[in-house]
Parts: sequence; structure tokens; C-alpha cells
Amino acid sequence: MALLGKVVLAASICTKTGKAIVSRQFFEMPRSRIEGLLASFPKLIGTGDQHTFVETESVRYVYQPLEELFMVLVTNKQSNILQDIDTLHLFARVVSEQCRTMDEKEVAKNAFNLLSVFDELVAVGGYRESVTLAQIRTITEMESHEERVQAEIAKQKERDAKEELNRKARMLDQQKREMQKKGGGYSGGMSSFSGMASSISAFGGGGSSGGSGGGYGGRQTTSYESSSSYDDYRSSPTPAKASAAAGPPSKGMQLGAKKSTANALFESLKNEEGLHDVVDPPRASPHMVSAVAPITSPTGEAVQLDIEERMIMNANRDGGLSKLEVKGTLSLKVSDPSKGGIRIVLKNNHESNVQFQTHPNVDKALFSEENTIGNKDKSRPFPTQSIVILRWRYSSKDEAAIPLAINCWPSPTGSGSCDVNIEYELQNTSLELRDVVISIPYPGGTPPSVGDAEGSYRIDKQKRSIEWEIPFIDASNRSGVLEFSVPSEDVSGFYPISAKFHSVKTLTNVEVDRVVSVADGASVSFAKNGGFEVEEYLVV
Repeated sequence: MALLGKVVLAASICTKTGKAIVSRQFFEMPRSRIEGLLASFPKLIGTGDQHTFVETESVRYVYQPLEELFMVLVTNKQSNILQDIDTLHLFARVVSEQCRTMDEKEVAKNAFNLLSVFDELVAVGGYRESVTLAQIRTITEMESHEERVQAEIAKQKERDAKEELNRKARMLDQQKREMQKKGGGYSGGMSSFSGMASSISAFGGGGSSGGSGGGYGGRQTTSYESSSSYDDYRSSPTPAKASAAAGPPSKGMQLGAKKSTANALFESLKNEEGLHDVVDPPRASPHMVSAVAPITSPTGEAVQLDIEERMIMNANRDGGLSKLEVKGTLSLKVSDPSKGGIRIVLKNNHESNVQFQTHPNVDKALFSEENTIGNKDKSRPFPTQSIVILRWRYSSKDEAAIPLAINCWPSPTGSGSCDVNIEYELQNTSLELRDVVISIPYPGGTPPSVGDAEGSYRIDKQKRSIEWEIPFIDASNRSGVLEFSVPSEDVSGFYPISAKFHSVKTLTNVEVDRVVSVADGASVSFAKNGGFEVEEYLVV
């Protein structure tokens, strides 16, 4: 950065009595010297003076009131007074950026940040750096685009994991309900384990009833060895009777042969109170699970299609488009294996410059010629787990491709404040945007005064931004305005503007038309979820 003329010996924030709160010296200067200069400063200024500087025989004080405090620059008398005043104004603005209120406690709390900012404005030796307020704000925030992208990716992974967990929970609930309808259900836990143990003992499997097999080296006969054993188990009245018919118990080690003291006490209490054992109703065998009909998805359809798109957009404040990129995926979930022999036909009205990439097992020629997704091997059905069968990418530099245009119109009043109009306009009227949140930063530490606004808004004082919330945007309310004013004329302080929203309709118009059977071409019913979501939406 270029170095300009020597302007500053020290930059300080002091009280009206001359007490230094924060002071940064840019020359070797003892503490007693700067404290003496600041202590004598209030005696040099008059109560009715309109000047912004005062001189002594050795130094010049350039100052500006900050409510109950003073921002003071101590310079040499040979410096350029116009440049001194410009530097003073810049110091005062960065102080208001760092401190919410101009009092001694708040300044002392942010002393470290203030000193860091002072070092960015003036270099050691008293030379002012050629920087603007926007550059100072960027330096102090110490944020990067890559960091924001990684943070969003991490959040998205967390959201995806939660969605997958919820989906599996719904599938398990549906499976339990279906099993209860088909086979009477299973209670799980220890009761299911005991049922399994009874069935194994009925066929001489496990434990000491393995006969001559003995130990780990012998051959054990279990109910899984033949279908006759499975049929015998189903024809037995109850597991208890089957166990009784298996013959006398072996003489080997038996667990639980002697009741513990706790069990004896429990039996005594049960007899005294006249309690009876609760007998569980007959349950279906664990081996009968395979005979239950295939479980459908929570939507009730055996074929589930999910379309997801994520958009990144960077636009310029003058209306130009720097970057617009959309990445999408089509996922297939087949719950019923008998419905795996299908083909997915896409609508042919998507954007012309969309680049597609199919799964390696998908017939690429069929997709390119007929816009249809199917397996290369017609006899091979789609698997039952959820898989991504199609990916695509879309990018554009055309301003007309921006789904939601956001414009900022700041108007400085000339008296230290600025009136601002923020306008949105839905350019793609076929979309329905939901949960729209537009974040507008504001300069300075004083919250803005908001006038008219479509929807609702809230002021985040910590982030120093206005969160403009519109629940729903479509062709019926395609445009809206938010009006507010701030006590600052820094027009660059209202950027970057960011936005978050989502839609149930895709941005690229990639949609599923129908699903047909490979065997006879008949239509197959399916469930579909889709839409796009904003990953990054900035106006800089």
C-alpha cells in the first residue's frame, strides 16, 4: 500500500477530563508524555468553539466528539491539516463500527480490536495507510469465502444425516406396522430372544442338547438345516410343548437351576398378593419374517424418486451476474424387489445447457436418445437401497437466469444519515419461493429505523444486519420493498446482501414424467419429492 504524508503521532480516545481510555502511539513516546498531552487537551478547547483542531507550541490536536468522549489525533504542526481531518473522520467511523455505544466501559471492552484497527489505518512512523472503510471492515472480519463454503457443507451434511435418520425411523415404524398386520407382530427385546431360544431347543440345537456333536468341534443340528424342521416348528402348538417333546434334559451344566434369594422373595410376595404370571400371546416365529410381503415406502409407493438441486449465485450490486451454478441429483429407492424392473422417463423441457452424468449401470444411449433412465441389462432390476442414478450441472452468466433479483438503493441525506430501499423481484414467475430470508448488513453501531416492509423483519444487533423474512413469493407477490434509515452515509456498508430460500420446483426444470415397467411398458405408480435450495446467494 502506498504511504502518504506524515500525519499522526498518536491516536487516542479520552474522556472530557482528559483521561486516556485507549491510546496508540506511532513514535517512541513515554506513557507520561502522552498522558500529559491528553490531560492538557481539555483545557485548550473552549465550550463554544466550532473548530476541530487546536495547536500548542509543539503539537496539534485534531479532535471529534463521540457523545461523552473525544477521538483525538495528536499530530506535528507540519502535517497537512486537511489530511488530518480526513484521517480523523476515518478513525471516528471505525470506532463506531467496533463499539455499540460510545461510553468508557464499551471502549475499554473493545480496546484490543480498536488498537488492531488503528494499526491498519496508520503505520509505525506516523504514515497513514491508503485504505478505505470497506477494506478495514474486511480485514477485521477475517472471513473467507472458502470458510463459509466449508461451514455450509458441514451444516448440509448434518441436515442430510438427520433427514436420513428420520427416513429410516419412518421405515422401521412402517415395517413394524406391516408385520403386525401380516403376522401378529413381534415384541422384540428379551421376549423375542426367549422365543428364539425355545425354537432352537425344540430341534436339538445349541447348548448341551447338541448330542454327540459336543463342544465347538462337533456338528450342531439347528432349525436352519432343512425345511422339514421349519415345517415341524410351525406345526407345533407352542414352543413350550415343542421343548417338552424334545426329551429329558441333559445332565450338563444348567444355568438358573437354583433360585436366587431375590427370586424366592419375589415368589413369596406373589403368592401373598395373589398375583399371576402374565402369559404372552402366541407370536410369529422369527423365521417367518421372510414370508411377509415386501414393505413399501412411508409414502405408500414402492418406487420413490427424490430430486435435489443446490444453487450458488454471486451477483454484482449494479445488476451484473458473476456466477450462477446449479448442481442436481436424482435418487431412486425401490422398496418392493418385484418393482425393480422399471424405466424412468424425464420431461424434455429442461434448460438446454444442462450437463448430465448418468450412473455407470444406466444405459447411456437410451438416456441420450429417449431421455429415459434404465439399466443396461434389461433383466437386471434396480437395487432396493437408495441410489443416485443421475447427476447434472447448470451454469449461466445471463442476468435473466437469476430467480430472485435483489437491489439496494441507498440515498445519503448529506446530514450524516442514509435512507435505503431494498427491493426484490421474482424474475422466474413459474417458481414458488418459500421461507425467504434476505440479510442486509448496516454500517455503524446504531440500529436502523425501519419503515414500510413486505412480510416481517428483525434486527440482529450482534451481526449488525436486518433479517427480512417473506414466507412465500410467487407471481402474486413477485416484488416487494423494505425501507429503512441509518445514521451513516457509508453506502458500501450495506453489502454483501445474502439470501436463503427453497422451492418445491426445480430451477432447471428437470422433472420426472412417468415410470414404466420394462416387461410390458405399463405405467408404474411412484412417489416424488423435489425442488431446489440455496447454498449461497450473495449480492456484492
